[in-house]
Amino acid sequence: MIRNMVNMNLMGLVSDRPLIIESLHDLGVLHLHEEPAEIVPPETASDLKILRGKALGLLEALEWTDWGSVSAKNIEEKRSALSLVNGPVIESIRESLDSFSTRLTDQKSQKADLEGQINSIKSALRTLSHFGTFLKENLAKGSDLSLWWIQRTSPADLVAKTQKKIREKDPLGLSETINYHSALTSGGEAVAAISVNHEFRGEAKAVFTENDCLPWLLPGEFEGMRVDEAMPMMEHALRDIPRRIEEIDRNFMKTRNLWGPKIGALYFLLDEKIEEIMIEMGSETTGEIFRIDGWVPLDEKKRFMGIMGGHFKGRVLIRWREPLPEEWGKVPTALKNHSYFRPFELFLKLMPVISYRGLDPTVLIGVFFPLFSGCMIGDIGYGIIILALALWLKGMKNRPLLSDVGSIFSFTAAWSIFWGVAFGEFFGDLGHRLFHLQPVWLERSQTVLPVMVFTVSLGFAHVLLGFVMGMIQGIRTGHRRIWMERLGNILVLAALLSAMIVVKGWLPKQLFSMTATLLVLGLALLMAGGGMGGLVESLGSIGNILSYMRIAAIGLSSAILAMVATSIVDSLGVSFVGVFMALTIHLLNFVLAVTGSGLHSARLQYVEFLGKFYSGGGTQYKPFSRRKPELWKKR
Repeated sequence: MIRNMVNMNLMGLVSDRPLIIESLHDLGVLHLHEEPAEIVPPETASDLKILRGKALGLLEALEWTDWGSVSAKNIEEKRSALSLVNGPVIESIRESLDSFSTRLTDQKSQKADLEGQINSIKSALRTLSHFGTFLKENLAKGSDLSLWWIQRTSPADLVAKTQKKIREKDPLGLSETINYHSALTSGGEAVAAISVNHEFRGEAKAVFTENDCLPWLLPGEFEGMRVDEAMPMMEHALRDIPRRIEEIDRNFMKTRNLWGPKIGALYFLLDEKIEEIMIEMGSETTGEIFRIDGWVPLDEKKRFMGIMGGHFKGRVLIRWREPLPEEWGKVPTALKNHSYFRPFELFLKLMPVISYRGLDPTVLIGVFFPLFSGCMIGDIGYGIIILALALWLKGMKNRPLLSDVGSIFSFTAAWSIFWGVAFGEFFGDLGHRLFHLQPVWLERSQTVLPVMVFTVSLGFAHVLLGFVMGMIQGIRTGHRRIWMERLGNILVLAALLSAMIVVKGWLPKQLFSMTATLLVLGLALLMAGGGMGGLVESLGSIGNILSYMRIAAIGLSSAILAMVATSIVDSLGVSFVGVFMALTIHLLNFVLAVTGSGLHSARLQYVEFLGKFYSGGGTQYKPFSRRKPELWKKR
């Protein structure tokens, strides 16, 4: 049902404007005519926007997204602090956010440094592992050891040049021969380990430096240490640093769980306060009087007057009026359905917003969608599984979308069980095998034609109802051509139905003249209302009706596949393979049945039914209200 709207014109004192707007925010029923212009004083809204950006940055740094954990207590605490926005309050919030940001940045930097140390130590140990034996032997000799990154020259050439320099200094060759070992790192870079006598250390360094080689250094705090001393210390660091990182992560988690909801509440309320200021500054002001216009649901008018009158007594003037016909395109559309049907409003979210003077099809979708889906599934066992899934989804109260899907599934499950009793199906023919289950109506896998006739009859009624709704819609909106065309379709369908009944012999043949009269009158109305296009649509409606045979076809394929799954056990016996194959086929059939029935039933609603009367072009009802944290989305 589409809620009736009334236009509200509120006038009050400028001095009361912040409190009046805050009360309107609490009421959460006023739909403003237009989005407020961003004419805001820089000392308030601009500062609040900066604070909001800081809060959002902290939430992203905390990797916090659990808006449902923002408690009413957190919100109320922050709301009372933001009731009066002035310089000291803004400065206090800014200092708190900056201080928290600094601590959080330091914590993250510390973790990044530790992770960098781990990578450096691992890389160094991997490189040293190539020289394990060489380092051990030469360190035992007391030689001077150095490692070098080799750029272009081969290690052998560099060693030869070093030996030449050593001979120049020690022509008798009394010193030990230079030793070296080279290896390639995992990155494909060459590293050489050089061992020389300590007194020739300078000659070796000079040769390697002159040939564009870079010294290989131990990482971080280990730089300058002997390799044999640094290696055990690095291995110890590899064991200790992960523990320190885990401790930082635990502290980070505690910080996120503790401060995420608090900063989230602050962000949430800053966003609300900015919105209030925007509306305040965008309101029409004349002297000491300001005015706000908008739309309020008629069923909220009494509560609106009671609260606003009680808070401000004679300091506000409120005028009401019904929307004028020329305003119908601007009046927002708000739906209000019984809790049983409310989940089916989900189908309309994929359609353009209903016009204010349109017809809300939610109740009819709530009747026909589960009816068609359940008829396609038509199995008690599958219905029970769908019901269990529905109850699980309905339990997700903090995720309204999934909860609504669960409600729709529960209705589909009920109809699946109903049709399963009618067809006598429990996981195919397993019910008949185990419990001697018999169909209350018929066994659809054996008698196909009656099911086909039944589904076409359903389609006839569904399409006919769509045309009736279209005729009502045309009369309500004053579109003569629309209601004439829809009435013409109704009469043509009625003529075809009566003709079939007369031919069948269920009515006297003398009534055939009535059939011809209905057909002629219907065609005349079609041509008058829609011209050739109306005539083509009438012919298309016949195809629409025949398309409802998909209900029988999909249901028949599901029933046969379920029987095949059960018969697998007959072929393979009650063994692991037999039972596994049967369950696998049942699972496949269940998925196909649920998805197929849902998609095809939805198609019948959108194409064959809603296309006959649904009119979009409306304006979504967006009340000026405080959003629930669990439903909040970043803007």
